[in-house]
Amino acid sequence: MNAFTTDSFDDLVQQCVSSGTQHAMLYVFLRVSPVDPAQHPELGEDDEATMVQVLFDAHQPAAHGLNFSSVCETADKQNPDWNMVVVGVARNADASQPSAQQAQAFLADIRKKIMSGMIDGYALLDRNGNRVDMGADVVPLEGGPAIN
Repeated sequence: MNAFTTDSFDDLVQQCVSSGTQHAMLYVFLRVSPVDPAQHPELGEDDEATMVQVLFDAHQPAAHGLNFSSVCETADKQNPDWNMVVVGVARNADASQPSAQQAQAFLADIRKKIMSGMIDGYALLDRNGNRVDMGADVVPLEGGPAIN
């Protein structure tokens, strides 16, 4: 599995397509929202926290004409509540297209990394395709989902 190494989604797709190797585009769609400190007393009054909820994931072959707008349109049909997406790519050493089973294994790994706050090397994009910097630590809520 490779990480996102270009400045834009469209550039990444172009690099994958022109590489001569078949790549799978990997997406984990998230709902990211601020945590209300009033509902979580373990947070200090001045603490800022963000809740990250994994909504769904998807994969598809990298292909000419694939763009971020088409990914968003398809994702909105699945669940329009997403507001960020983690993007990665995968390829097999023999230049063949990763199977659906392989892609699902890669996506499971990405989901684990997201919940651990360890998404270095992947792109975190907002709904407009803009890169989002994630520079906070993940802190688990008591009996609840992880926040960062």
